[in-house]
Amino acid sequence: MNKIAHPVQSYSYSERVKRMDKLFYEDSYVKEFEAVILKREEKDGEKTVVLDRTYFYPEGGGQPSDTGKIGSKSVIKAYEKKGEVYHVVEDFPEGERVHCVIDWDRRFDHMQQHTGQHLLSSVLLKKYGADTESFSIGENSSHITVTKEFFTEEEIHEVEKEVNGLIYKNLAVKSYFADEKLISKLPLRKKPQVKENIRIVEIEGIDYSPCGGTHVKNTGEIGILKIKKWERTNKGARLEFVCGFRALEDYQKKNSLVNFLIQVLSEKEEGIAEHLQKLLEDYREAKREVNFLKEKILKEEAENLVKKSELYGGIHIVYSLYEGRDPEDLKMLGKFVTAESKSVAILGNKRGDVADIVVARSYDVDIVVNGFFKEVLRTFDGKGGGSAQFCQGGGSPSRLELAMDKALKFVIEEINKM
Repeated sequence: MNKIAHPVQSYSYSERVKRMDKLFYEDSYVKEFEAVILKREEKDGEKTVVLDRTYFYPEGGGQPSDTGKIGSKSVIKAYEKKGEVYHVVEDFPEGERVHCVIDWDRRFDHMQQHTGQHLLSSVLLKKYGADTESFSIGENSSHITVTKEFFTEEEIHEVEKEVNGLIYKNLAVKSYFADEKLISKLPLRKKPQVKENIRIVEIEGIDYSPCGGTHVKNTGEIGILKIKKWERTNKGARLEFVCGFRALEDYQKKNSLVNFLIQVLSEKEEGIAEHLQKLLEDYREAKREVNFLKEKILKEEAENLVKKSELYGGIHIVYSLYEGRDPEDLKMLGKFVTAESKSVAILGNKRGDVADIVVARSYDVDIVVNGFFKEVLRTFDGKGGGSAQFCQGGGSPSRLELAMDKALKFVIEEINKM
């Protein structure tokens, strides 16, 4: 059954503004509630609603906002501004008194991630003196940045073991507002960022942290915490983790992948890594052999093209049009053609709705290719560039021959100037 909260008393408009209740601080488990719309605003195409009381958590402290419904209209997000919670809605709800529904799956997910982060940060601080500098709940994973710069895999596993041990103890999680006197007595993990209305989230005997987010009632509801990966940053280390149903989903995906590899490789689970390593080594060796043979073939092709080409002013001009060739092969072919003395390559290639062009010359031909290549590109709506010796680009297949002819015209003009 959904937990529903009902207003106890009605107030005048001015009283309601002063009494606007942020009830998400008091109970994170309320899924539906009744409220009165205090105001509707529209600015820059964004429609917002302010309620006299709300359980919608506004974004802040690394935690995204709640979503859900106000009346029949979807709540896209919520944010706090000058003490008021603004609910961004797809459209204005009808009427003044409205029934509101929290997207519970999203809310509970954030509660799991956020409470899990408190445990993780507490363990990291106690074991390694690593302070948590930042925290964020992403769409798929959560992240914290801590002051310790490097973690070994063994250290990460120890942290996970300790955190999950605390989860399984099903410790109570409480939240309350504390005055200065109580604050001075609490072993806070971090200093409060505000000076008044300081809300403490306490994990029984383990962690005391100033926090305005939503949390589970007992650590057992976190389910499990798994650190997916970690990396060094300029401020320390960044850890990516998942809790609860996110961790279950992550495990399901990885388990499906492992089972797929077992089937495809005909290998036991414990042998997959070694098998894949061997396949990778074989692939790299095969690729080296293929590249060697391809280079040899392209060199022979280039030599034949030069031999069969027409001489103009003592310079071999290789003019050749292809279809469906790899653009890297075309580029390499151009380099091999112009490796021969007194040679120019004008090569074109059509592959579907894309065309490639290469214009190059040998080291002993005094032509500045990039001096006219922009004009060639314009002929077939192309883009590209290069150096005085080698240029390449791509454009429209229907106008490729025109571009190649334009390049040939420029080359012949340059030869005539020599």
